[in-house]
Amino acid sequence: MAETDLTPSSAASVCEQCDKVSAKYKCPGCMVRTCSLTCSKAHKAKTGCSGQRDRIGFVKRGDYDANTMMSDYGLLQDFTRDHSLLLREAEKQGIDIKECKGKACQARSGNSNKANGPSGTSLNRAQRNVIARAKEERQVVIRYMSPGIKRHEQNKTIWMSSKSRLMWTIEVAVPEIEDVQSKWIESGFHDVCRLCDLWTRLLDCQSNSGESCAKEDGNTDSQRKRAKVDALRIMIPSDDGNEYPFRSSIRPELLRALSREFGITPPAELVWLIRVQDMPANKPTFCRIDPLQPLFTQLRYQTILEFPTIYVYRQAPSTWGKHAITIQDAATVDNVEQQVTSAPDTDNTLAT
Repeated sequence: MAETDLTPSSAASVCEQCDKVSAKYKCPGCMVRTCSLTCSKAHKAKTGCSGQRDRIGFVKRGDYDANTMMSDYGLLQDFTRDHSLLLREAEKQGIDIKECKGKACQARSGNSNKANGPSGTSLNRAQRNVIARAKEERQVVIRYMSPGIKRHEQNKTIWMSSKSRLMWTIEVAVPEIEDVQSKWIESGFHDVCRLCDLWTRLLDCQSNSGESCAKEDGNTDSQRKRAKVDALRIMIPSDDGNEYPFRSSIRPELLRALSREFGITPPAELVWLIRVQDMPANKPTFCRIDPLQPLFTQLRYQTILEFPTIYVYRQAPSTWGKHAITIQDAATVDNVEQQVTSAPDTDNTLAT
């Protein structure tokens, strides 16, 4: 059940937004007290608060009450309902999902390794090929999620056999950008290219008002999708000195914000990070990414969940949520040695 925007306050106090009227409500997200819907909306616009209670946040034993218990119960109900909906959708699409547990499931699925995808979920030929080639050619472990998960549906990563390289789906997040959605997803990024070139070409596209890029014209005859019609076409250099056309899906408002906030800052002076998988939630760990080097050199020895998310900052962050961040200079083979050595064998996963 969705959380309500306003929750009656148990104790009278002055509204923390207008500081004039007695508060009647309390924001479920941050516990700020407000007097009306107007002040509640103003508080959300000012602080960026979603107004939703963090249903998976840690709650101390002393703070656990009946309301928290009912929230947890509702969350479990939501998970059960979503799971049933996903199973029905998978059945409609003809996807074979084996509902089983433990060693028996592992034996029937043929491989229980996380790098191959969730237990009991069959990967198609292209996905198996991507996993095997990424492991052998790039020393990177790729994990697939269950069908129906949004991140899985967004992943368009493929192995380009003709050029022996991965064409990644990548997500770029700029948490310091405010007022607009601060991340976007690109598809078809060759791993022999550099992130700095993508960054600078997009900013040049904004500052030069279309001199270094072009907006694709709509073609009513072919009925192109809106995402393609609104795409920006830029040229990105590869490691052999040639340039290839790239269609960026960045939204205009975010591109303007990037140009305004980072237009005069060289990419090398920014902090580029990727999160390390399989670390405890209270010990968030990140690796530095060098945007001046080809992407495949920076993803080596990493474990990637579907596709990489690259975080860009002016200065290295000190916290992630409520926890202190650990930042490594680079990934090493020891970080994923166990996962790489236990990843699916090439003979079993390569397309034949």
